[in-house]
Amino acid sequence: MNAPDRNSPVGVERAVRPDDAVSARDALIGFARADFWCFVELVFSVLHPGKKIIFAQYLEFIASVLMHVEDGKYRRVLINLPPRHMKSILTSVLYPAWRLGRDPTTKFICISYSDDLAHDLSSLTRTVMRSALYRTIFPNVRLDKSAVDYIRTPQGGYRYATAVGSHVTGFGADEIIIDDPIQPEDATSEIAKRNFRSWLASSVLTRFNDPNRGALILVMHRLAPDDPAADMESTADRIVRLPLVAEQREKITWNGRVIFERNPGDPLNPGILDLESIDKIKGSIPPHVFASQYQQRPTIGGSGMLSIDKWRRYDPAKPPKFELLIHSWDIGATTTGNASVCTTWGLARNEEGRDAVYLVNVQRVRLELPEVLAAIKAANLRDKPSLIIVDERGVGLGVYQQLRRDGFRHVEGSTATSDVLEREGQPGAKPSVSKIDRFGRAALQIGDGRVLIPTHAPYLDPFLNEIAGFPNIADKDQVDSMTQLVGVLDRAIQIARRNKDRGC
Repeated sequence: MNAPDRNSPVGVERAVRPDDAVSARDALIGFARADFWCFVELVFSVLHPGKKIIFAQYLEFIASVLMHVEDGKYRRVLINLPPRHMKSILTSVLYPAWRLGRDPTTKFICISYSDDLAHDLSSLTRTVMRSALYRTIFPNVRLDKSAVDYIRTPQGGYRYATAVGSHVTGFGADEIIIDDPIQPEDATSEIAKRNFRSWLASSVLTRFNDPNRGALILVMHRLAPDDPAADMESTADRIVRLPLVAEQREKITWNGRVIFERNPGDPLNPGILDLESIDKIKGSIPPHVFASQYQQRPTIGGSGMLSIDKWRRYDPAKPPKFELLIHSWDIGATTTGNASVCTTWGLARNEEGRDAVYLVNVQRVRLELPEVLAAIKAANLRDKPSLIIVDERGVGLGVYQQLRRDGFRHVEGSTATSDVLEREGQPGAKPSVSKIDRFGRAALQIGDGRVLIPTHAPYLDPFLNEIAGFPNIADKDQVDSMTQLVGVLDRAIQIARRNKDRGC
Protein backbone atom coordinates (compact mmCIF):
# COMPACT_ATOMS: atom_id res chain seq x y z
CA MET A 1 0.00 0.00 0.00
CA ASN A 2 1.43 3.40 -0.97
CA ALA A 3 1.61 6.22 1.55
CA PRO A 4 -1.28 8.64 1.15
CA ASP A 5 -0.77 12.05 -0.41
CA ARG A 6 -1.29 14.27 2.63
CA ASN A 7 -1.63 17.43 0.54
CA SER A 8 -5.07 16.38 -0.65
CA PRO A 9 -8.27 15.57 1.25
CA VAL A 10 -8.66 12.63 -1.12
CA GLY A 11 -5.11 11.48 -0.49
CA VAL A 12 -6.24 8.65 1.71
CA GLU A 13 -8.30 7.27 -1.17
CA ARG A 14 -5.17 7.01 -3.30
CA ALA A 15 -3.69 4.74 -0.66
CA VAL A 16 -6.40 2.16 -1.38
CA ARG A 17 -6.41 1.02 -5.01
CA PRO A 18 -8.63 -2.03 -5.51
CA ASP A 19 -9.85 -2.64 -9.02
CA ASP A 20 -13.42 -2.06 -8.06
CA ALA A 21 -14.15 1.66 -7.47
CA VAL A 22 -17.10 0.89 -5.19
CA SER A 23 -14.91 -1.28 -3.00
CA ALA A 24 -12.35 1.51 -2.82
CA ARG A 25 -14.96 3.98 -1.63
CA ASP A 26 -16.31 1.53 0.93
CA ALA A 27 -12.79 0.88 2.20
CA LEU A 28 -12.14 4.60 2.52
CA ILE A 29 -15.36 5.21 4.40
CA GLY A 30 -14.57 2.34 6.72
CA PHE A 31 -11.10 3.73 7.30
CA ALA A 32 -12.55 7.15 8.20
CA ARG A 33 -14.79 5.54 10.80
CA ALA A 34 -11.78 3.91 12.44
CA ASP A 35 -9.06 6.54 11.96
CA PHE A 36 -9.51 10.12 13.09
CA TRP A 37 -6.90 11.56 10.73
CA CYS A 38 -8.54 9.90 7.73
CA PHE A 39 -11.85 11.41 8.90
CA VAL A 40 -10.22 14.86 9.13
CA GLU A 41 -8.87 14.65 5.58
CA LEU A 42 -12.23 13.56 4.20
CA VAL A 43 -14.52 16.09 5.91
CA PHE A 44 -12.20 19.10 5.70
CA SER A 45 -13.84 19.97 2.38
CA VAL A 46 -17.21 20.22 4.13
CA LEU A 47 -15.93 23.17 6.13
CA HIS A 48 -13.76 24.60 3.34
CA PRO A 49 -15.29 23.72 -0.05
CA GLY A 50 -12.76 23.65 -2.84
CA LYS A 51 -9.76 23.97 -0.51
CA LYS A 52 -7.12 21.41 0.31
CA ILE A 53 -5.91 20.72 3.80
CA ILE A 54 -2.38 22.07 4.28
CA PHE A 55 -0.70 19.02 5.71
CA ALA A 56 2.17 18.97 8.16
CA GLN A 57 3.33 16.05 10.27
CA TYR A 58 2.19 17.55 13.56
CA LEU A 59 -1.47 17.35 12.48
CA GLU A 60 -1.39 13.58 12.21
CA PHE A 61 0.44 13.43 15.53
CA ILE A 62 -2.30 15.42 17.31
CA ALA A 63 -4.93 13.22 15.68
CA SER A 64 -3.14 10.17 17.11
CA VAL A 65 -3.08 11.73 20.58
CA LEU A 66 -6.81 12.39 20.43
CA MET A 67 -7.48 8.81 19.36
CA HIS A 68 -5.71 7.72 22.53
CA VAL A 69 -8.03 9.94 24.54
CA GLU A 70 -10.88 7.88 23.13
CA ASP A 71 -9.28 4.57 24.04
CA GLY A 72 -8.57 5.75 27.58
CA LYS A 73 -4.78 5.92 27.39
CA TYR A 74 -4.80 9.67 28.11
CA ARG A 75 -7.17 11.43 30.50
CA ARG A 76 -5.45 14.80 30.76
CA VAL A 77 -4.12 16.27 27.50
CA LEU A 78 -2.52 19.68 27.06
CA ILE A 79 -2.03 21.01 23.52
CA ASN A 80 -0.09 24.25 22.93
CA LEU A 81 0.14 25.43 19.32
CA PRO A 82 0.60 28.86 17.71
CA PRO A 83 -2.45 30.70 16.38
CA ARG A 84 -4.04 29.67 13.07
CA HIS A 85 -2.54 26.17 13.01
CA MET A 86 -5.81 24.16 13.17
CA LYS A 87 -5.79 23.38 16.87
CA SER A 88 -9.46 24.34 17.28
CA ILE A 89 -10.61 22.65 14.06
CA LEU A 90 -8.98 19.40 15.08
CA THR A 91 -9.81 19.39 18.78
CA SER A 92 -13.04 21.33 19.27
CA VAL A 93 -14.79 20.85 15.93
CA LEU A 94 -13.87 17.57 14.22
CA TYR A 95 -12.90 15.39 17.16
CA PRO A 96 -16.35 15.61 18.86
CA ALA A 97 -18.01 14.95 15.50
CA TRP A 98 -15.90 11.83 14.93
CA ARG A 99 -16.42 10.58 18.48
CA LEU A 100 -20.19 11.08 18.33
CA GLY A 101 -20.21 9.15 15.08
CA ARG A 102 -18.38 6.23 16.64
CA ASP A 103 -20.33 6.36 19.89
CA PRO A 104 -23.46 8.55 19.75
CA THR A 105 -23.90 8.27 23.52
CA THR A 106 -20.69 10.24 24.24
CA LYS A 107 -21.25 13.50 26.10
CA PHE A 108 -19.02 16.52 25.51
CA ILE A 109 -18.81 19.89 27.23
CA CYS A 110 -16.82 22.32 25.08
CA ILE A 111 -15.68 25.59 26.62
CA SER A 112 -14.15 28.76 25.16
CA TYR A 113 -13.48 32.21 26.57
CA SER A 114 -16.60 33.79 25.01
CA ASP A 115 -20.09 32.80 23.92
CA ASP A 116 -19.37 33.94 20.37
CA LEU A 117 -16.33 31.69 20.00
CA ALA A 118 -18.08 28.76 21.71
CA HIS A 119 -21.06 29.10 19.36
CA ASP A 120 -18.87 29.47 16.25
CA LEU A 121 -17.03 26.24 17.00
CA SER A 122 -20.29 24.45 17.80
CA SER A 123 -21.78 25.65 14.54
CA LEU A 124 -18.88 24.13 12.61
CA THR A 125 -19.38 20.76 14.30
CA ARG A 126 -23.07 20.96 13.46
CA THR A 127 -22.25 21.72 9.81
CA VAL A 128 -20.07 18.61 9.60
CA MET A 129 -22.63 16.33 11.26
CA ARG A 130 -25.44 17.54 9.01
CA SER A 131 -23.44 16.94 5.82
CA ALA A 132 -24.13 14.14 3.37
CA LEU A 133 -20.52 12.98 3.66
CA TYR A 134 -20.82 12.59 7.43
CA ARG A 135 -24.03 10.62 7.05
CA THR A 136 -22.24 8.37 4.60
CA ILE A 137 -19.43 7.72 7.07
CA PHE A 138 -21.79 7.33 10.03
CA PRO A 139 -25.17 6.35 8.56
CA ASN A 140 -26.74 5.53 11.93
CA VAL A 141 -26.10 8.93 13.51
CA ARG A 142 -28.61 11.76 13.33
CA LEU A 143 -29.20 14.91 15.32
CA ASP A 144 -32.50 15.31 17.15
CA LYS A 145 -31.41 18.70 18.51
CA SER A 146 -29.04 21.11 16.78
CA ALA A 147 -29.18 24.45 18.54
CA VAL A 148 -26.19 26.74 18.24
CA ASP A 149 -24.91 25.68 21.67
CA TYR A 150 -26.39 22.19 21.97
CA ILE A 151 -26.00 19.34 19.47
CA ARG A 152 -27.66 16.08 20.53
CA THR A 153 -28.12 12.61 19.09
CA PRO A 154 -31.21 10.41 19.69
CA GLN A 155 -28.96 8.05 21.64
CA GLY A 156 -28.34 10.77 24.23
CA GLY A 157 -24.88 11.93 23.27
CA TYR A 158 -24.24 15.62 22.81
CA ARG A 159 -21.83 18.49 22.35
CA TYR A 160 -22.75 21.28 24.74
CA ALA A 161 -20.99 24.59 24.13
CA THR A 162 -20.52 27.24 26.78
CA ALA A 163 -18.27 30.12 27.76
CA VAL A 164 -15.90 30.47 30.69
CA GLY A 165 -17.85 31.55 33.76
CA SER A 166 -21.20 30.29 32.51
CA HIS A 167 -23.44 27.80 34.29
CA VAL A 168 -23.04 24.15 33.31
CA THR A 169 -25.47 22.77 35.86
CA GLY A 170 -27.54 19.91 34.45
CA PHE A 171 -24.94 18.73 31.95
CA GLY A 172 -22.63 15.81 32.60
CA ALA A 173 -19.60 15.00 30.48
CA ASP A 174 -17.48 12.08 29.42
CA GLU A 175 -14.99 14.49 27.89
CA ILE A 176 -14.44 18.20 28.51
CA ILE A 177 -12.62 20.29 25.91
CA ILE A 178 -11.38 23.74 26.91
CA ASP A 179 -10.28 25.82 23.92
CA ASP A 180 -8.60 29.20 24.56
CA PRO A 181 -10.02 29.79 28.05
CA ILE A 182 -8.60 33.29 28.52
CA GLN A 183 -8.01 36.18 26.19
CA PRO A 184 -4.52 37.64 25.62
CA GLU A 185 -5.44 40.84 27.46
CA ASP A 186 -6.09 38.75 30.59
CA ALA A 187 -2.61 37.23 30.52
CA THR A 188 -1.38 39.51 33.30
CA SER A 189 -4.66 39.66 35.20
CA GLU A 190 -4.32 37.66 38.39
CA ILE A 191 -8.02 38.24 39.04
CA ALA A 192 -9.07 36.79 35.66
CA LYS A 193 -6.82 33.76 36.08
CA ARG A 194 -7.88 33.22 39.68
CA ASN A 195 -11.56 33.42 38.68
CA PHE A 196 -11.00 30.86 35.92
CA ARG A 197 -9.23 28.47 38.28
CA SER A 198 -12.04 28.76 40.81
CA TRP A 199 -14.75 28.24 38.16
CA LEU A 200 -12.90 25.28 36.66
CA ALA A 201 -12.54 23.55 40.01
CA SER A 202 -16.02 24.24 41.35
CA SER A 203 -18.21 24.18 38.23
CA VAL A 204 -16.44 22.25 35.45
CA LEU A 205 -14.36 19.41 36.84
CA THR A 206 -17.34 18.33 38.91
CA ARG A 207 -19.34 17.60 35.72
CA PHE A 208 -17.65 14.32 34.79
CA ASN A 209 -20.12 11.44 34.63
CA ASP A 210 -17.32 9.14 35.78
CA PRO A 211 -14.55 11.09 37.55
CA ASN A 212 -12.21 8.12 37.24
CA ARG A 213 -12.55 7.90 33.47
CA GLY A 214 -13.51 11.40 32.32
CA ALA A 215 -11.04 13.12 29.99
CA LEU A 216 -9.99 16.79 30.01
CA ILE A 217 -8.39 18.36 26.93
CA LEU A 218 -6.96 21.88 27.15
CA VAL A 219 -5.92 23.48 23.86
CA MET A 220 -4.47 26.99 23.71
CA HIS A 221 -1.46 29.02 22.77
CA ARG A 222 0.58 30.10 25.77
CA LEU A 223 -0.06 33.53 27.22
CA ALA A 224 1.77 33.79 30.54
CA PRO A 225 3.97 31.69 32.79
CA ASP A 226 1.01 31.13 35.13
CA ASP A 227 -1.74 30.68 32.54
CA PRO A 228 -4.16 27.71 32.57
CA ALA A 229 -1.69 25.61 30.58
CA ALA A 230 0.88 26.03 33.34
CA ASP A 231 -1.72 24.99 35.92
CA MET A 232 -2.34 21.74 34.04
CA GLU A 233 1.27 20.76 33.34
CA SER A 234 1.77 18.81 36.56
CA THR A 235 -1.34 16.64 36.04
CA ALA A 236 -1.26 16.16 32.24
CA ASP A 237 -0.37 12.67 31.02
CA ARG A 238 0.29 13.97 27.50
CA ILE A 239 1.64 17.43 26.61
CA VAL A 240 1.89 18.56 22.99
CA ARG A 241 3.85 21.81 22.88
CA LEU A 242 5.07 22.89 19.47
CA PRO A 243 6.61 26.31 18.78
CA LEU A 244 6.07 28.05 15.46
CA VAL A 245 9.81 27.82 14.74
CA ALA A 246 11.74 24.86 16.12
CA GLU A 247 14.32 25.87 18.70
CA GLN A 248 15.84 22.42 19.04
CA ARG A 249 15.82 19.07 17.28
CA GLU A 250 12.32 17.56 17.50
CA LYS A 251 11.51 13.93 16.80
CA ILE A 252 8.34 12.08 17.78
CA THR A 253 7.95 8.35 17.35
CA TRP A 254 4.51 6.78 17.42
CA ASN A 255 3.91 3.03 17.38
CA GLY A 256 7.44 2.40 16.20
CA ARG A 257 7.55 4.94 13.37
CA VAL A 258 8.64 8.56 13.19
CA ILE A 259 5.59 10.69 12.53
CA PHE A 260 7.02 14.12 13.30
CA GLU A 261 10.51 15.58 13.14
CA ARG A 262 12.14 18.88 12.36
CA ASN A 263 15.40 20.76 12.92
CA PRO A 264 16.08 24.09 14.65
CA GLY A 265 14.78 26.92 12.49
CA ASP A 266 12.12 24.83 10.74
CA PRO A 267 8.61 26.33 10.72
CA LEU A 268 5.77 24.21 12.07
CA ASN A 269 3.76 24.32 8.85
CA PRO A 270 5.47 26.24 6.03
CA GLY A 271 2.33 25.95 3.95
CA ILE A 272 0.55 28.14 6.50
CA LEU A 273 3.44 30.38 7.56
CA ASP A 274 6.85 30.28 5.90
CA LEU A 275 9.96 31.86 7.41
CA GLU A 276 9.48 35.12 5.53
CA SER A 277 5.94 35.49 6.83
CA ILE A 278 7.09 34.56 10.32
CA ASP A 279 9.75 37.27 10.24
CA LYS A 280 7.06 39.82 9.36
CA ILE A 281 4.91 38.71 12.28
CA LYS A 282 7.88 38.77 14.63
CA GLY A 283 8.72 42.32 13.59
CA SER A 284 5.16 43.57 14.03
CA ILE A 285 4.39 42.43 17.59
CA PRO A 286 6.14 42.82 20.96
CA PRO A 287 8.83 40.20 21.64
CA HIS A 288 6.99 38.77 24.65
CA VAL A 289 3.85 38.20 22.57
CA PHE A 290 5.79 36.29 19.92
CA ALA A 291 7.65 34.27 22.56
CA SER A 292 4.44 33.37 24.37
CA GLN A 293 1.78 32.88 21.72
CA TYR A 294 3.92 31.67 18.84
CA GLN A 295 6.91 30.00 20.49
CA GLN A 296 5.08 28.67 23.58
CA ARG A 297 7.74 30.24 25.84
CA PRO A 298 5.64 32.60 27.90
CA THR A 299 6.97 35.70 29.56
CA ILE A 300 5.04 38.65 30.88
CA GLY A 301 5.54 42.12 29.57
CA GLY A 302 7.59 43.81 26.93
CA SER A 303 11.14 43.55 28.20
CA GLY A 304 11.24 40.02 29.48
CA MET A 305 13.54 41.28 32.26
CA LEU A 306 11.28 39.89 34.95
CA SER A 307 8.73 37.13 34.34
CA ILE A 308 5.69 36.82 36.54
CA ASP A 309 6.71 33.34 37.64
CA LYS A 310 9.71 34.80 39.47
CA TRP A 311 7.45 36.33 42.09
CA ARG A 312 6.52 34.38 45.15
CA ARG A 313 2.95 34.83 46.31
CA TYR A 314 1.21 34.93 49.65
CA ASP A 315 -2.43 34.73 50.67
CA PRO A 316 -3.53 38.24 51.71
CA ALA A 317 -6.27 36.68 53.85
CA LYS A 318 -3.57 34.97 55.90
CA PRO A 319 -0.56 37.28 55.91
CA PRO A 320 2.39 36.60 58.17
CA LYS A 321 2.89 38.66 61.30
CA PHE A 322 4.92 41.64 60.18
CA GLU A 323 7.82 42.85 62.26
CA LEU A 324 7.46 46.34 60.80
CA LEU A 325 6.21 48.26 57.75
CA ILE A 326 8.11 50.28 55.15
CA HIS A 327 6.76 52.98 52.82
CA SER A 328 8.55 53.76 49.57
CA TRP A 329 7.48 56.96 47.81
CA ASP A 330 8.24 57.99 44.25
CA ILE A 331 7.21 61.62 43.94
CA GLY A 332 5.27 63.21 41.09
CA ALA A 333 4.69 66.95 40.94
CA THR A 334 1.39 67.69 39.21
CA THR A 335 -2.20 66.57 38.88
CA THR A 336 -1.76 65.77 35.17
CA GLY A 337 1.77 64.34 34.92
CA ASN A 338 3.38 61.33 36.54
CA ALA A 339 1.66 59.98 39.62
CA SER A 340 3.11 59.90 43.09
CA VAL A 341 3.31 56.28 44.18
CA CYS A 342 3.70 54.69 47.57
CA THR A 343 4.32 50.96 47.86
CA THR A 344 3.82 49.57 51.35
CA TRP A 345 5.83 46.55 52.45
CA GLY A 346 5.70 44.33 55.51
CA LEU A 347 8.86 42.73 56.87
CA ALA A 348 8.66 39.07 57.89
CA ARG A 349 10.52 35.81 57.46
CA ASN A 350 9.94 33.78 54.30
CA GLU A 351 9.61 29.99 54.12
CA GLU A 352 13.37 29.58 54.40
CA GLY A 353 13.49 31.77 57.49
CA ARG A 354 15.15 34.68 55.68
CA ASP A 355 14.20 38.33 55.86
CA ALA A 356 11.67 39.14 53.15
CA VAL A 357 9.32 41.98 52.27
CA TYR A 358 5.64 41.46 51.41
CA LEU A 359 3.78 43.92 49.20
CA VAL A 360 0.79 45.14 51.22
CA ASN A 361 -0.53 48.07 49.23
CA VAL A 362 0.09 50.34 46.25
CA GLN A 363 -1.20 53.90 46.44
CA ARG A 364 -1.14 56.07 43.33
CA VAL A 365 -2.16 59.72 43.51
CA ARG A 366 -1.87 62.67 41.15
CA LEU A 367 -1.50 65.69 43.41
CA GLU A 368 0.46 68.88 43.64
CA LEU A 369 3.39 68.85 46.03
CA PRO A 370 1.61 70.26 49.11
CA GLU A 371 -1.05 67.57 48.79
CA VAL A 372 1.63 64.89 48.24
CA LEU A 373 3.25 65.99 51.51
CA ALA A 374 -0.11 65.71 53.25
CA ALA A 375 -0.69 62.25 51.73
CA ILE A 376 2.67 61.02 53.03
CA LYS A 377 1.85 62.28 56.52
CA ALA A 378 -1.63 60.70 56.42
CA ALA A 379 -0.21 57.35 55.32
CA ASN A 380 2.39 57.57 58.08
CA LEU A 381 -0.32 58.21 60.69
CA ARG A 382 -2.36 55.30 59.37
CA ASP A 383 0.36 52.64 59.05
CA LYS A 384 3.10 53.87 61.42
CA PRO A 385 5.94 52.59 59.22
CA SER A 386 9.43 52.24 60.65
CA LEU A 387 10.96 53.61 57.47
CA ILE A 388 9.75 56.03 54.79
CA ILE A 389 11.90 56.15 51.67
CA VAL A 390 11.41 59.27 49.56
CA ASP A 391 12.91 60.02 46.18
CA GLU A 392 14.57 63.24 47.29
CA ARG A 393 16.03 64.36 43.99
CA GLY A 394 14.20 66.60 41.58
CA VAL A 395 10.69 67.52 42.65
CA GLY A 396 10.90 65.26 45.70
CA LEU A 397 13.71 67.22 47.35
CA GLY A 398 11.42 69.83 48.88
CA VAL A 399 9.06 67.13 50.19
CA TYR A 400 11.97 65.24 51.75
CA GLN A 401 13.40 68.34 53.39
CA GLN A 402 10.05 69.45 54.75
CA LEU A 403 9.41 66.05 56.31
CA ARG A 404 12.78 66.16 58.04
CA ARG A 405 12.08 69.67 59.31
CA ASP A 406 8.72 68.46 60.63
CA GLY A 407 10.47 65.85 62.77
CA PHE A 408 10.03 62.73 60.66
CA ARG A 409 13.29 61.10 61.75
CA HIS A 410 12.41 57.81 60.02
CA VAL A 411 12.37 59.42 56.55
CA GLU A 412 15.36 58.51 54.41
CA GLY A 413 16.31 59.80 51.00
CA SER A 414 16.75 57.57 47.99
CA THR A 415 16.59 57.93 44.25
CA ALA A 416 16.43 55.63 41.29
CA THR A 417 20.12 56.38 40.61
CA SER A 418 21.55 56.13 44.14
CA ASP A 419 23.54 53.10 45.13
CA VAL A 420 22.54 52.99 48.81
CA LEU A 421 20.13 54.78 51.08
CA GLU A 422 21.86 57.84 52.45
CA ARG A 423 21.14 59.11 55.93
CA GLU A 424 20.94 62.83 56.54
CA GLY A 425 24.12 64.15 58.03
CA GLN A 426 26.31 61.77 56.06
CA PRO A 427 27.07 63.75 52.90
CA GLY A 428 29.06 62.31 50.06
CA ALA A 429 28.93 61.68 46.37
CA LYS A 430 26.37 59.05 45.41
CA PRO A 431 27.55 56.53 42.82
CA SER A 432 25.41 56.74 39.73
CA VAL A 433 23.45 53.56 39.16
CA SER A 434 20.99 53.48 36.28
CA LYS A 435 17.36 52.53 36.73
CA ILE A 436 18.01 49.37 34.73
CA ASP A 437 20.87 48.41 37.03
CA ARG A 438 18.73 48.94 40.09
CA PHE A 439 15.89 47.00 38.50
CA GLY A 440 18.34 44.17 37.88
CA ARG A 441 19.37 44.19 41.55
CA ALA A 442 15.72 44.12 42.58
CA ALA A 443 15.05 41.25 40.17
CA LEU A 444 17.75 39.20 41.88
CA GLN A 445 16.05 39.66 45.25
CA ILE A 446 12.69 38.74 43.72
CA GLY A 447 14.11 35.63 42.10
CA ASP A 448 15.71 34.71 45.43
CA GLY A 449 12.28 34.56 47.09
CA ARG A 450 12.78 37.62 49.30
CA VAL A 451 10.01 39.73 47.75
CA LEU A 452 6.42 38.47 47.86
CA ILE A 453 3.24 39.79 46.31
CA PRO A 454 -0.36 38.85 47.14
CA THR A 455 -2.22 36.26 45.11
CA HIS A 456 -4.85 38.89 44.43
CA ALA A 457 -5.38 42.56 45.16
CA PRO A 458 -7.09 45.46 43.36
CA TYR A 459 -3.77 47.16 42.70
CA LEU A 460 -1.89 44.06 41.51
CA ASP A 461 -2.60 44.04 37.76
CA PRO A 462 -1.40 47.61 37.05
CA PHE A 463 1.61 46.99 39.29
CA LEU A 464 2.63 43.82 37.42
CA ASN A 465 1.93 45.32 34.01
CA GLU A 466 4.24 48.24 34.67
CA ILE A 467 7.01 46.11 36.09
CA ALA A 468 6.68 43.57 33.29
CA GLY A 469 6.97 46.23 30.61
CA PHE A 470 10.00 47.98 32.12
CA PRO A 471 11.99 49.67 30.65
CA ASN A 472 9.90 49.93 27.46
CA ILE A 473 7.09 51.90 29.08
CA ALA A 474 6.30 55.57 29.57
CA ASP A 475 5.32 55.44 33.26
CA LYS A 476 7.84 53.91 35.64
CA ASP A 477 6.53 55.32 38.93
CA GLN A 478 5.58 51.97 40.48
CA VAL A 479 8.85 50.45 39.27
CA ASP A 480 10.83 53.27 40.91
CA SER A 481 8.89 52.95 44.15
CA MET A 482 9.60 49.22 44.25
CA THR A 483 13.25 49.26 43.20
CA GLN A 484 14.37 52.07 45.50
CA LEU A 485 13.55 49.68 48.33
CA VAL A 486 14.06 46.21 46.87
CA GLY A 487 17.23 47.21 45.01
CA VAL A 488 18.92 47.94 48.35
CA LEU A 489 16.90 45.52 50.45
CA ASP A 490 19.38 44.56 53.17
CA ARG A 491 20.42 48.17 53.78
CA ALA A 492 16.78 49.27 53.97
CA ILE A 493 15.89 46.51 56.45
CA GLN A 494 18.88 47.48 58.60
CA ILE A 495 17.78 51.11 58.77
CA ALA A 496 14.13 50.21 59.40
CA ARG A 497 15.07 48.02 62.37
CA ARG A 498 17.34 50.72 63.73
CA ASN A 499 14.52 53.24 63.52
CA LYS A 500 12.13 50.87 65.27
CA ASP A 501 14.61 50.26 68.09
CA ARG A 502 14.99 54.03 68.50
CA GLY A 503 11.24 54.52 68.60
CA CYS A 504 11.17 56.62 65.43
